[in-house]
Amino acid sequence: MRQNRVHTSAFVFLAAGVALTGCTSGEDTTVGIRNAADAGSTTSAAAASPYLVRIAQNYPTCEAIGATLERYIDGLAPAPSGVVSSQRVNCVWEPANGEPASGIRSVEVVVEPETVTPATAAKTGLVVLPDTAIEAAGGFAHSMPINMAGTAFTATGVELPQASVSITVGGRDATKVLDPAGGVAVAKQLLGL
Repeated sequence: MRQNRVHTSAFVFLAAGVALTGCTSGEDTTVGIRNAADAGSTTSAAAASPYLVRIAQNYPTCEAIGATLERYIDGLAPAPSGVVSSQRVNCVWEPANGEPASGIRSVEVVVEPETVTPATAAKTGLVVLPDTAIEAAGGFAHSMPINMAGTAFTATGVELPQASVSITVGGRDATKVLDPAGGVAVAKQLLGL
C-alpha cells in the first residue's frame, strides 16, 4: 500500500477546503490518488531501502525526527500512532491543547521506499526544486506551497532511488509554515546527504 501523502495532500485538502490536520488513524485515505500519481513508476518496495535503514538507526523515534523540525513543532505534541522503522516512517505532530501561538496546526514526516519520477511529479503539479546533492544521489526535490484564506501549508519532498521523504507543515500563517528550501534541508539531514 502506498502511503506517501505529500503528492496528494495538496489536492485532498485544497478540494476539501479544510485546514491541514495530521492523519493518525494509520489508514491512508489517498491511495487512489497516490496510485494515479505513480502510474508508470518502476520502483519496488520489495528491497530494503538503505535510506530507511539509516534513518531508523539515526532517528529511532518520532521525537528524534522532531529534533530536525524543532521550531515547527513547538507547541505541538507527537501523535501516539507514530512509526519509525526500516520499512516506513510516519510521524505526525498536532496541537496538544488548542492551536499554539505559532499558528502551526500540524506537521507530518513520511518516508517510504516507493518513489515517483520527475515526469510524474510534474504531471501532478509539483514544482521541481534544483539541488545538486540530491541530484548527485540520483534524485530530485519538489514542493507544493498552498495558501488559502486562513490556511497555508507546504508539502515538500525528496525522491531518491529507494526512498521518498515527504514533509508537510500546515497552519494559519504562511510566514510560519516551512518554506520549500527548509523542507529540502530537513529531508537531506534525515537522509544523510
